[in-house]
Amino acid sequence: MPETKEMEEMKEFMNVLTDVKVSMAELNGKIDQLTDMKETVEKTKKTASDADYRSKENEKDIETIQNNNRRLMIALITMIGAFVFQILYFLLTFGIGA
Repeated sequence: MPETKEMEEMKEFMNVLTDVKVSMAELNGKIDQLTDMKETVEKTKKTASDADYRSKENEKDIETIQNNNRRLMIALITMIGAFVFQILYFLLTFGIGA
């Protein structure tokens, strides 16, 4: 049975239609990948925001600790100085060295 022009055109149309279906399937796969990437990017952004917040809070905590350490050192130096002066006063008052 010889092929008519209509049959040839129908075959050509079916080939084009098959190519379109394949292309659509490939695009669908790529869109799924992009959707998955979007979720990953959103999770990464949230993690980065949380880390930035913690970093800023830690920086404040470190500054507080440093200030407290300075105050503690000043208090210790003052107490040691007072103790030394008390010993000197005791020695000078009761004449232990004389």
